[in-house]
Amino acid sequence: MENRAPPYPIQSVDYALQLLLILKRDGVLRVSEAAAELGVARSTAHRLISMLRFRGFVEQARDRTYRAGSAFADLGGGPNSATALLGIARPHLAQLTERVGETSNLVVLAGSDAQFIDTFECKKALRVGSRVGVRLPARLTSGGKVLLADLPFEEVALLHPQLADDPAAMSTMKRMLSAVRRQGFGTNFQESERGVVAVGMAVRGTTGAAIAAVSISAPTVRLNRGQIINMIPGLTEAVDGIRSAVIGQVASSR
Repeated sequence: MENRAPPYPIQSVDYALQLLLILKRDGVLRVSEAAAELGVARSTAHRLISMLRFRGFVEQARDRTYRAGSAFADLGGGPNSATALLGIARPHLAQLTERVGETSNLVVLAGSDAQFIDTFECKKALRVGSRVGVRLPARLTSGGKVLLADLPFEEVALLHPQLADDPAAMSTMKRMLSAVRRQGFGTNFQESERGVVAVGMAVRGTTGAAIAAVSISAPTVRLNRGQIINMIPGLTEAVDGIRSAVIGQVASSR
């Protein structure tokens, strides 16, 4: 049966859906090619793709093209989906916790929040417990900071409309995210919860863009600013291991 156009079409929605079909067909979106195929200006195509990125349907690769994001993959259960990531990341979280002796977490970005989708608790009596299902402001968490730092700041600003009238707060966040991007990890010194210190690092997908973050959480009595650097080798091994597994799963599914 042939699909008929609705009597009251919404062109912007139609354009966005066409972009997703192009992405499914070609596996990549380029602004110039998308504009030509839709018959719109490059600026219009860029705004449409930016909204898809804002909602997680695409992510930008280092070559400035756009590939399937976590939300797009979730619809089809792709390798970047939250369900797939849970299975891939779990053993790496266990190894990380065993190595550093503290609780480890897997975090994804949900709007302006960091959502904890898995936790592997350490066995110490005094420990940071499971955060599975918890959502906290991303700008206050170590994993959330590295995920925000991977976005253009224009998108970060869109995620925080409540700060639009506070230039000082926006400037502070921009400087903080720039520092996170330079150093390659984010920290949380009792910003989201008193008595808890955390350090997080991005998990990168096949395009090199951040698809999740791994964090280590510990009580302040055991982890201070000077000791954070000791956590970096373990974190690096964990995120690299998860990325390798993701890439391997993508390759095997083709």
